[in-house]
Amino acid sequence: MRFFCVKMVKKINRIYFLNRKETVDYLMGAYDLKWCLTTWQNGKVKVSYETQTPESLRASFCVFAYKVKNTKIIHLSKKELDEGMMI
Repeated sequence: MRFFCVKMVKKINRIYFLNRKETVDYLMGAYDLKWCLTTWQNGKVKVSYETQTPESLRASFCVFAYKVKNTKIIHLSKKELDEGMMI
């Protein structure tokens, strides 16, 4: 099994913000997913994934995109990502 360390890009007011690539890497490792991807949908970022469990559950959820000061890249809140995975 491969282990890797995800570098959290920004920490603002005790909340971590990840860019879209880091989001996929984080969710794949933290939740043991088969696949995960992000797409734009109605002004939010839709996160779609499939679990590696025998049932192979497919699901998705939407989170807000944040513009972090001094960057051109949008970021997603790690807290919102974890909450979305709990649904």
